Amino acid sequence: MDLNVTDLNVTEVGVGEPLVVFVHGVLDRGRSFQRVAELLAPECHMLWYDRRGYGASADAPGVPVGVDAHVADLVALLDGRRAVVVGHSFGGVTAMGAAVRAPGSVAALVLYETGIAWAPGWDDRAVQGMLGADDPEEAGLRLMLRDRYDTLRDDPRIRRRLGAAAFVAEERSVRTGVPPYDVAGIRAPVVYGQGDSYVMRTASDFLAGRVARVEVITIPGADHVAHRSAPEAFAGLVRRGLELARG
Repeated sequence: MDLNVTDLNVTEVGVGEPLVVFVHGVLDRGRSFQRVAELLAPECHMLWYDRRGYGASADAPGVPVGVDAHVADLVALLDGRRAVVVGHSFGGVTAMGAAVRAPGSVAALVLYETGIAWAPGWDDRAVQGMLGADDPEEAGLRLMLRDRYDTLRDDPRIRRRLGAAAFVAEERSVRTGVPPYDVAGIRAPVVYGQGDSYVMRTASDFLAGRVARVEVITIPGADHVAHRSAPEAFAGLVRRGLELARG
């Protein structure tokens, strides 16, 4: 199916010449970066969007889709413009793919706790258990929401399953036995942000061994959703990406 980027919900904010594009993770939406964007508003022009299958793009044509379609959407949104691309969690998988496939459009990558399922040594037991469950969508919601899942009323739970279907499809798409792309094709400098989790060091070490310039920045005490819980620190990662892009 041919996908059209105009199917997606896109928001643009801020002023200035540098362009920053935010790409959200699973079971999330673009506006989750709003507090970060407010801190950066005087410094750059920013764009975020709901990835196909999530938020206001939940009913976009073609859903659910895999990583290739998400990368194609991002490349189309960039439309030849040069940007610092910021990816949270699986949004970083999409961002890296765009850096490989449209290197002229990605001046720098800022990744936060982006897992790389095809990296040697990656602990994939939790996601493999989800994908192998009788009801992978419910298992995915329980994996990500944990105790909050049981507090959802029936209507929100039904709406959440739309995002869960997108989550399952994209996670399956990077576990085919063949990497979706070769990260060695990333020419842009990379800022890799993480909390104190050891599992994320598997991904950052994998990148550092294959990409020419990778800076790993640990935010002590940060959780997986630092763009929500620690926006000042997350904005600092973006600023470092902007510095590298200028350099």
